[in-house]
Amino acid sequence: MMKRRWLSVMLTACLAAGILSGCGKQAEDTTAPDEANTQTQAPAQTAPENSPAADQDSVGGPLVIWEHTAQFEEPLKAVIQGFNAKYPDVEVEYQIKTSDQYYNLLQTAIQAGDAPDLFWTNGTATTNMQTYAKEGVLMDLTDLVDFSLYDGSSAMTICTIDGKVWSTPTAEVGGRACYYNKDIFKEVGIEVPKTFSEFDSSLEKIAAAGYVPIAFGASDPWEILFQFEPLLAAMHIDWLDEYQEKGTVAVNDKRVVEVFEKMLEWADKGYYGVGYTGIDGSGALLALSTGKAAMCIDGTWNVQTIQENNPDLNLGAFQVPCEDGTRPFVGTNSNGFSVNAKTENPEAAIAFANYFASLEGQTAWLNALNSVPMTEQIVSSNEVINEIAKFDKQVESYYSILGYLEGTGESPRNIWEEDQTKVFSGGLTPQEFTDELQALLK
Repeated sequence: MMKRRWLSVMLTACLAAGILSGCGKQAEDTTAPDEANTQTQAPAQTAPENSPAADQDSVGGPLVIWEHTAQFEEPLKAVIQGFNAKYPDVEVEYQIKTSDQYYNLLQTAIQAGDAPDLFWTNGTATTNMQTYAKEGVLMDLTDLVDFSLYDGSSAMTICTIDGKVWSTPTAEVGGRACYYNKDIFKEVGIEVPKTFSEFDSSLEKIAAAGYVPIAFGASDPWEILFQFEPLLAAMHIDWLDEYQEKGTVAVNDKRVVEVFEKMLEWADKGYYGVGYTGIDGSGALLALSTGKAAMCIDGTWNVQTIQENNPDLNLGAFQVPCEDGTRPFVGTNSNGFSVNAKTENPEAAIAFANYFASLEGQTAWLNALNSVPMTEQIVSSNEVINEIAKFDKQVESYYSILGYLEGTGESPRNIWEEDQTKVFSGGLTPQEFTDELQALLK
């Protein structure tokens, strides 16, 4: 995780030309209006009969927003800029907290009666939002915000509890992708694979040409996860389908073990290069960026890092395909902002929630974040992002499944983080490792 620093920025309507990021910066005072298109609504406690619309000329006053990490500084700036173009009389102050202290600071502010008007929670991924909803801290947004952008997707699940919506989602899906050097592919005479067999056979051709086929940092359990999950989806999507159908699955299933064995097979053939067990994620990305490696399977959030490492790199991306040609995408939805039930400026708070949830707001958010959209209505300004988004089916994360199925006591996800590297250093066999995980499930 990157180190983050506290940041507070006041945006006021009079500073229209102000500067409106990645994961810390110093405080700034800026405002910059931009376009916007969403309608505002009055809060449930005072909603008039003619809701949802409120006259934007009547919406003004101060608004405070908290975000939990500076990774979302630039996206939040972009959204505020667009919001202020529609609501120039709203003075928006935002504060970026450090992720390790965020909930402690938020709880202190809530107890002191000084909570921000809107604030991030990670939705149903943890119990924080649920606790706040039960305690009456959050405003029920079910009938106050237009969520039509997310129809037909799974985006609303992260912000909905018992049929009520307690935060805005985002139109982002964070996930995994196989990045590749288009020039190396052309030199070697291979194309983006259409089946897993084609992907597998391409590795030998790349190695014969003198390149590392897949840059891989096996000293980092997260880097192992980011490669393992797409390969599991490509080799055994039926295992993931089984979980979706039954709500349970054996995490030490032979199909899971086979994926680890395939990765170890590639390691033995030299497809990860020399010394891959001592390389971390940054080293793997650097190997791709500098042209030493043809591919790197990693998180979708690394597009900008790779392109900044080498702006001249002819970078592309694809999803590792199943044998039948299906292109699965291991992705998770993300959460936006909840509204303080005791906000002193409900009209402005709900107006912001609506703008954030709108197509225009999310287009600004995703383009600033360089993230993968969950809807075809949003086209990224980054072509690599659009290539990542060419998938046929979104599937669940193995790591998430470990959390969903964990029993009482030690968390299997903690064991994953602690012991995963031992599979590649020779300390554990794939079967021993997955048996260890299975023993901790309910």
